[in-house]
Amino acid sequence: MLDRRVILEVGIPGRPIANFAEAINPIYRPTSPPSLAMELRQLRHFVTLTEEMHFGRASARLFISQPALSASIQRLEEDFGVRLFDRDSKGVRITLAGEQMLGCAREMLLHADRTRNYSRALAAGRLGRIEVGFSTTVLLRGAAEVVTRCQASFPDVDIFMREITSYRQVELLRAGRLDAGFVILPSPPSGLEHIALFEDRFVACLPAKHRLAAAKAIDIAELQGERFAMLPRDFSPSIYDQLVGLCATAGFHPHTVVECSHMLSIVTLVSHGLGVGLVPESVGELGFGGVAFVPLDRVLPRRTGYFVWNPVREAPGLSALFQEVRRLAESAAAKPARRAPRRRQET
Repeated sequence: MLDRRVILEVGIPGRPIANFAEAINPIYRPTSPPSLAMELRQLRHFVTLTEEMHFGRASARLFISQPALSASIQRLEEDFGVRLFDRDSKGVRITLAGEQMLGCAREMLLHADRTRNYSRALAAGRLGRIEVGFSTTVLLRGAAEVVTRCQASFPDVDIFMREITSYRQVELLRAGRLDAGFVILPSPPSGLEHIALFEDRFVACLPAKHRLAAAKAIDIAELQGERFAMLPRDFSPSIYDQLVGLCATAGFHPHTVVECSHMLSIVTLVSHGLGVGLVPESVGELGFGGVAFVPLDRVLPRRTGYFVWNPVREAPGLSALFQEVRRLAESAAAKPARRAPRRRQET
């Protein structure tokens, strides 16, 4: 709701006033103040009449009859205790009090229009501040472009991005401490709404000079005895369990020599010959040198990228992001199956 007291201070800085009557006639006090809706309508009538200085033209602009306009102006004059116009056979002339009131009236109408437009934009999701989590893997598959397009299409929606692991995003969303998130998980998280964006699979990340780097595909069993760089289980339980389970199907447990908190760290360490890794296929699209990304020929566990949010939490501006996310999902669904990434040899 508009705050008359605050808005009217624009007309006379430094001293709050109760209404326009006090602004131009400080000793006048109406017995019952007019409603805000009535004041705004009457003020529009007043401003329009000052612009036309003709009841016929002003009433035509306002789509009301001349008698209705005349009655509205008379009511405004009675409410404020001043005469705003002189009327005679020659026409209409604004009084000195009317001139003094005109600036305040225009300020109030301007702020009223701005407030109405702001509230409508807020309700329509074209304005607001949202906090969105993301994991790097999802950024590589279109999430960054989604946010960029949303910011271009809805410049009044302030999007604050936080890099957080997928499981931590789910925790924050359930606790109402995050508005939305781009996650990659084996399955949709319970208790949250989601839009599926893409599927990703794991590939072997090998040093460029590794004995298997030139292979078109390898069996996971061929990595038995290798030193692995992996994410720790407490950092990402689902990834750890999937990869250890994959190795178990070949009869071995990965010999981990380096634990990393990021997939890109694994690739960097592998490029320096400090082990091998199993990373999402999308990571291979970054163009790293010194490594080879080789498909695995076993049936692999897949992970899905999701856009997730808590339906209980209301976040003005989130609907704007929904539009771009749905476009990404529709675009991904229309594309053919992805090929394995090209190997990136040392340069």
